[in-house]
Amino acid sequence: MYDLVFEFEVHLREKDASPFTVHAYLSDLKKFIKWYRDTVGELPEVGVVGPLDIAEFKRYLQNRKQKPATINRALRSLKAFFKWAVEKGRIDQNPAGDIKPVSEVKNAPRALGRKEQQALMRAVQKSGRERDIAIITLLLHTGLRVSELCALNIDDVTIKERSGHIIVRSGKGNKYREVPLNLTARRALKGWLEVRGNDPGPLFPGRGGRHITARNIEYMISRYAYDARLENVTPHVLRHTFCKSLVDAGESLDRVAVLAGHADLNTTAKYTRPTRKDLQNSVDKLAWE
Repeated sequence: MYDLVFEFEVHLREKDASPFTVHAYLSDLKKFIKWYRDTVGELPEVGVVGPLDIAEFKRYLQNRKQKPATINRALRSLKAFFKWAVEKGRIDQNPAGDIKPVSEVKNAPRALGRKEQQALMRAVQKSGRERDIAIITLLLHTGLRVSELCALNIDDVTIKERSGHIIVRSGKGNKYREVPLNLTARRALKGWLEVRGNDPGPLFPGRGGRHITARNIEYMISRYAYDARLENVTPHVLRHTFCKSLVDAGESLDRVAVLAGHADLNTTAKYTRPTRKDLQNSVDKLAWE
């Protein structure tokens, strides 16, 4: 089955699946293979795995107190893999096809509140590094995926006195879109370009002049989040913050979807759900103390 998983990885990359999607699928598949080997005593063969195996794996994850979102992601990964195996003619039926996900009450994805955004920006501005200020400001004010930001070249940026935009040439699904820049984002970019200069190449160069990596940005954000005494802050949380802020400001879902590069309005609709912080604020209003 390991050989087939490798073929599946090649398939995902050929479809321009995001690095995060590829990593999630492979991680979940390896977790299933390990569980199967530990339970049955041998590595699974793709034609031997049946619905009962998938159901027992689901129960195993539940018994380990895994969150519903984690379990459901693993089930989606298995369904996608076995569906692909069916299409390739390796098996006749998808053993994960009829396995039901774990029901859950979904909140909106984690997003930073106004005070948390201010704390994060204070931490990065204290460093005085124009590059870091520009990166975090862009993530908060454009909602770019970290992979999209890493891939930017200097000629993808247009800044005028009263307007500006960034061109995302190969977003998720290899889709092109233009993202407008507000005044805050334009100022942060101007500050960085004064340091970087206007030479052709990556907007945010990394080592050897190549594009900065997502891992570098993740580490950078976690460092500033620590300084700001914030937990669980990632590039994707900043993207969620952008979308949630627009929805809270009353912008229509179709506009938010276009700005974020969502192919499905259902993806954007999750930002209309309350966050844990929203729910906490609701019950706090009833406190007697």
